[in-house]
Amino acid sequence: MNIFHKNTALYTILLMFFLDIMSIGLAYPIFSSMIYSTSSHILPPEASQAVRGLWLGILLALVPIGQFFSAPILGAYSDRLGRRRLMILSTALSVFGYTTALMGVWHESIILLALSRIIIGIATGNQAIGSAVITDISSPEEKAKNFGLLHMAGGLGFTVGPLLGGKLSTIHLGILSGYAVPFACAGALTMINLLLIIFLFRETHRVSTQERGIISFGLRNITRAWQIPGFALFFLAIFMYTFGWSFYWDFIPVYWITNYKFDAAGVYNMYALGALSYALSSGLLIRPLVSKFKAETVFLYALFGCALSTGLPLLFSSPCMYLMYIPLQQFFIALTFPVTATIISNKSSSQSQGEMMGILESVQSLSGIISPLSAGILLGLTVKMPLIVGTGALLFAAYILYCSLRKTN
Repeated sequence: MNIFHKNTALYTILLMFFLDIMSIGLAYPIFSSMIYSTSSHILPPEASQAVRGLWLGILLALVPIGQFFSAPILGAYSDRLGRRRLMILSTALSVFGYTTALMGVWHESIILLALSRIIIGIATGNQAIGSAVITDISSPEEKAKNFGLLHMAGGLGFTVGPLLGGKLSTIHLGILSGYAVPFACAGALTMINLLLIIFLFRETHRVSTQERGIISFGLRNITRAWQIPGFALFFLAIFMYTFGWSFYWDFIPVYWITNYKFDAAGVYNMYALGALSYALSSGLLIRPLVSKFKAETVFLYALFGCALSTGLPLLFSSPCMYLMYIPLQQFFIALTFPVTATIISNKSSSQSQGEMMGILESVQSLSGIISPLSAGILLGLTVKMPLIVGTGALLFAAYILYCSLRKTN
C-alpha cells in the first residue's frame, strides 16, 4: 500500500472513530436522567431507587457485554474476510441499534432500550477492526503514535458527545423531542460513518484463505489468549487497570455530588475537562515518551502515575485541586491505551492482528461489565469507593506488570 492510500486509510479511520465515539457520548449522559427523572416514564413511577439503580447498571453494562463477545469475532473474521466488509456490516448494525433506541424512547419501553444497548454493544466490537487497520498501515515505529492519534480522536468525540447530548435533550421538535433527539443524532452520525466506509475506505489487509466457525472461534480464542506464553499476566494487568479506571471514572461523580455539591452542569464540565485533556495527551503530549522509550516501560510507569494521581484526592480533597488532578490522571491513562495495543500488536503475527485486537477489546470490555454491576454494593459502603477501588486496582495492575516483565527478562 502506497503512502497516499495509507494516509487516506489513517485519516478515514480517525474520522470514523471520532464519529463513533461521539455517537456513544451523545446518549451516555442522559441515561441517569431517563431512569431517575420524575418526568420520564421509562420505568413505573412507583419503582424504588434500588430498582432504578439496578436498571441503570444494566443499561451501562449491556454495551460492554455485547462488545466482550463480538470484538474477538469481528476482529478475527476481519483477518479472514477483510476489514472493509466487516466494518460495513457492523456499522449498519449500529444504525439499527440507534433506531431501536429511538423506538424505545418513543414507546417508553425499557426493554427496547436494553435491546438497543445489546445491538450497539455487538456493533461496537468493530473498534477491534479499527485497531487492526492501524496495525496494517503502521510501521513498528509508527504504531504507538498512530494508536495515540486513534485515542485522541475518541477523546475528542467523547468531549463533544456528552456536552452536545445534554443540550440536544432539551430540544422539542414534534416527534423529535427530549431524549429522542440525542439518539436520532447518534443514528445520523453512524449513518455518515457507514457512507464513509462505503465510499472512502479501501481494504488494508490481504485476506487469508483460512476458514473457521464464527461462534466457536471467537469464544475459543478469548480463552486461548490467557494460555499463550507471555500473555496471561499481561492480559491480567490490562484487565485490572481497565477495571480500576472504569470504576473510578464512571462513578467519581457520586463523590463530586456528595462532597462538592456539584449539579449536572458541574459533572459535565469535569467530564469535558477530562475528555479534552485525554485527547490532547493522546495526540500531542505522549508522543515524545512513546517514541523514545520501550512500550512496556512506558506502560509500567504510566500505571504507577495514574494510581498516584487517582489516589491524591484521598489526601488533598478540594474542587480546585481536582482541576489539576484530572489533566494529570488523563495524561497517564492516555499513555496506557496506545502502548497496550502496541505491545499486543508487536507480540502477534501479521495474520492475527484483528484477532488479537479483538481479544484485547474483550479483556477491556469485561471490566466494563463488572464495574457497573458491582458499583451498587461498593458505593453503599462509602462514596470514596471510586478513589479507593481505582487506586488499588491500578497499583495491583502495576505490580502484575512488574512481575510479568521480570519473568520475561
